[in-house]
Amino acid sequence: MIIIGLNDVAGAHHNSSVALVRDGKIVYASSEERFTRIKFDMNFPENALSEALRYADVQIQDVDYFAVGYPPSSFYMDLFCRKFFDLPRSLLGLFGHNFSGMMKYLLPNIQKMYKPAAFANGLKKMNVDDDKIVFLDHHLCHASSAYRCSGFSDCLTISVDGFGPDGEGKNIAGQVYKCDNGKMEFIQDIPLYATFLWYSAFTVCLGLRYMDGEGKTMGLAAYGDPKVCYEQIKHMVPQYKNGKWIGYPYWVDYIMVPRETVLKKTVSGRHIMNLIKKHGKENVAAAAQKLLEERIVDYIEQIYTEHKFSSLALAGGTFLNVKVNKLLRELPFVQSVFVHPHSSDGGTAMGAALELYHLKTGEPVIFRMKDSNFGSEFSDQEILEALEEFSENIVWEKRDGDLSQYVADALIEGKVIGWFQGREEWGPRALGRRSVLADPRKAETRDIINHKMKNREWFMPFAPSCMEDKGDLYFKDFCSTPFMTMAFDVIEGKDTDIGAAIHVDKTARVQSVRPDNQLYYNVIKHFYKKTGVPVILNTSFNKHGLPIVHHPREAVEHLLWGCVHELAIGNYIVRKK
Repeated sequence: MIIIGLNDVAGAHHNSSVALVRDGKIVYASSEERFTRIKFDMNFPENALSEALRYADVQIQDVDYFAVGYPPSSFYMDLFCRKFFDLPRSLLGLFGHNFSGMMKYLLPNIQKMYKPAAFANGLKKMNVDDDKIVFLDHHLCHASSAYRCSGFSDCLTISVDGFGPDGEGKNIAGQVYKCDNGKMEFIQDIPLYATFLWYSAFTVCLGLRYMDGEGKTMGLAAYGDPKVCYEQIKHMVPQYKNGKWIGYPYWVDYIMVPRETVLKKTVSGRHIMNLIKKHGKENVAAAAQKLLEERIVDYIEQIYTEHKFSSLALAGGTFLNVKVNKLLRELPFVQSVFVHPHSSDGGTAMGAALELYHLKTGEPVIFRMKDSNFGSEFSDQEILEALEEFSENIVWEKRDGDLSQYVADALIEGKVIGWFQGREEWGPRALGRRSVLADPRKAETRDIINHKMKNREWFMPFAPSCMEDKGDLYFKDFCSTPFMTMAFDVIEGKDTDIGAAIHVDKTARVQSVRPDNQLYYNVIKHFYKKTGVPVILNTSFNKHGLPIVHHPREAVEHLLWGCVHELAIGNYIVRKK
């Protein structure tokens, strides 16, 4: 049985992605942005779908089902889910006494309140029969991506993000499942009025981009003091108490997050902007991060009293926050945590395909995802052809057998290396397939990479890749973390060894590297033999604002732009002339 999962094909959803599953096993997965070079591309994933079919050597008519993780929904009706006056309250706060302006905004959307959005079916153009297209609950797809890839026989699985429609088209902010032996038992919803878009609202008011800046809010928070304005913010954040979510009266303001200028004019937006003006961005970010951590940890602690569990499987964009994941891992009753490597909405493509296979066959479909290399791969011949396109500007040499040692030596010399090897990663993190590598020992390395390549905000840290068998030498309470989804405290005294790859609060978002990722592991191993440090700096191979490189041609372009000193691509070392 061949099933293709798509996170959404409505042409208006971020992270448009595809995953192809054959007989319950993942064959291919990628996001459309890698092909179009448009970050968070919302368009139908035509290129990713075409590549998935090519890679799997199947025709579109051979596909048994297309699993879509985002059913049509009557979105506007759901804005009344807490109290009827919530939507008018927010609109009155936005428009003030301008009643005609409010009606002008509201009237065009009234018909949408009772009518689900049309399914803009990009598959129709490919002559796919309607009976092959199956819609699945959005948060079930998130949860399935986490549980079925975790390797846990039993666990609690939680999905939390902004919102998404359930199987009946009702928009909710999350779901909880108790999982055992391949079966997922629904426990409860997180209602739409408890949406975690509040964190995105703070992100946008801090001058950062929705969908791209939430991680930056987390990074900025380490420079502030949450106590400064905690009391002035806490009423704006939903809270779980006595088995029920308590919502903020102006929660509908948070739905305006994608419309930045509108959000800042709402009651909530004006309040946040005034707090930033009075207390500074760092302190507001710190308070928001503190509340995010407290509310999620408190929620999971309360669930534990009703449904005992020792393992957690997590998905949804909220769990891209590695500081939250760190606190969950440290809870006394939690033995293990798995966070899906593509925990944002793109990952529902994989969850949808795996879940539909389970529903159609009854098979448990549980496995431990050890790597995320589900994307495209290029042969040495294809790489060579790409190099020859730029032959007037570059030179290259083939390194047979000593590529890892050469790269380790180059890092020690202070070079920044573009690393392009094997199948590309699934998800937003570079995990030793499409990475930029550097020596972590000198803090100034961070500034060099930012200046030459990233042009990122000054407060954003880079991440370390560490030999998994040496991780406990550098990080407290270390555990396997191959997908860079966990933060760890750095052991006292070790921060000076890896100053360029840790944050100001002495934490690090670690990728643990096992020997079965042989080529990349050997780079770190050679570096360790010569320096005594089993860690290298790893950041994604992309100029700021662009998706991670996909084609060898793009890797060479980054070299020519001066983003890296040298390029290690396939068996070749490439330099500018």
